[in-house]
Amino acid sequence: MNKAIKQEPLQVQAYFLPPGIEADVTVAARFDTPDGPAELLVPALNEDKLRSIADELKRRREEYLASLTTADVVERIAAAAERWLDPAYPHRQLAERLLPGLTGYAADSIRLQLKRYMRTFRKKELLRFIGEELDDPLMLDEFRPRKSGGFSRAYGPELIFHVFSGNVPGVSLWSLAMGLVARSAQLGKTSLAEPLMAVLFARSLAEIDPRLAEAIAIVPWKGGSRELESAAIASADAVVVYGGGGTVESVRAIVPAGKRFVAYGPKASVALIGREALTPDRLNGTVARLAADIAHYDQQSCMSPHCVYVEEGGSVDARSFAAYAAAELGRLQLRWPRSALTDSEAYAIHDVRNRYWLEEAEGGGAAVYASPGGTDWTVIYRDVPGFDVSPLNRTLVVYRCRSLEDDAVPALASCGREGLLQTCGVAVHPQRLFGMAERLGRIGANRLCPLGTMLQAKAGWHHDGRFNLIDLLRFADIERGTEDDAEQYDPDFE
Repeated sequence: MNKAIKQEPLQVQAYFLPPGIEADVTVAARFDTPDGPAELLVPALNEDKLRSIADELKRRREEYLASLTTADVVERIAAAAERWLDPAYPHRQLAERLLPGLTGYAADSIRLQLKRYMRTFRKKELLRFIGEELDDPLMLDEFRPRKSGGFSRAYGPELIFHVFSGNVPGVSLWSLAMGLVARSAQLGKTSLAEPLMAVLFARSLAEIDPRLAEAIAIVPWKGGSRELESAAIASADAVVVYGGGGTVESVRAIVPAGKRFVAYGPKASVALIGREALTPDRLNGTVARLAADIAHYDQQSCMSPHCVYVEEGGSVDARSFAAYAAAELGRLQLRWPRSALTDSEAYAIHDVRNRYWLEEAEGGGAAVYASPGGTDWTVIYRDVPGFDVSPLNRTLVVYRCRSLEDDAVPALASCGREGLLQTCGVAVHPQRLFGMAERLGRIGANRLCPLGTMLQAKAGWHHDGRFNLIDLLRFADIERGTEDDAEQYDPDFE
């Protein structure tokens, strides 16, 4: 009788340390892949080890990274990204193989989104981004003349400590790229919910330029480990944090006053659809684009829509639109299955459904369209504009509006005042666009984009309404007249 052969798990290094920096490793998590079980290996860290890693990163940065020009760094980042655009690239294949099991997101969705995301790191996009923030990108390399007279130069931090979130694969890469453009050493803390993309991209950079990658370390540890966080913060000149409100505030509390602190906390995004996008020839496309924005990464991105405001006067009313959206989410469930939920996530969806089912039964102007037999998707219709934060995981609220300008924008005002409003996916006539943008900008929105592209921010966008690179830099000025004054100390001065 043959006995089943037990398959040994694939061991995956969920960390990146430069050559010469050794650490004991341990298994942090186990998960399944299409090819069998896998284990995440992480380094065993303590305060002294983390400080020594930080010191080594700063030393290697001074030896090489700090001497590179902006053009040098852009070329290397772009070259690494180009490798990821090849479907046969081993690191891309590994990511596509492992990320579905780690994150629960559909494999096809991950494949599509990673390909789109990597295009933003092409050379032309990086140069466009730097040019958006600095009139003269050479200020990162040398003192450059200013229009008002004098000269200025920009300097990045010696070491940046990043705290990455794990809800959306690859978000960490943009932060790493900006740190490298600033010529800063990078110490990244990843989440075990998604610890791989930063590691794999660091390996890609090491293939292009090993010495540049020696100024990068990516290591995961359990969130809330105050001793490790304090050690990393003490070693860094700047701290960048991605995550929920609790994560941001817990880190902010231990960052000393005066040390650069940049936070990307919780945000909410919405969609606004004008009657002109609901004509018979446009309706199906409008519904499909909105549903794709919801289905990709299960609304876990800060750029995913929580709700949609649908204007009256189109070929269908808002309630019918909600039914169309529910049907499209049902279709996408077959193509891109939603990830499995925790008990608390499932409870939150059931709670929302029950609340609006009760409102519907009482004639309160609501309707619920829900996936049968589970929580795969939920669309709630309401005939009075408002705003509620969605429990996510493909849960959408559709609000009926007589006018987007007069109903939807005021309904979003409270979200804007709380600093939560971020991306607005809009489908309106060009004659309405700038008026809509002005109203949304006034209440706090910082990005307007077409439906179907809400998760695909372009190079140069102002993340959370701020600069990306400039927030990391400090500037040194040579005041006007200083150069002329220095001439008198030339022995050959007339």
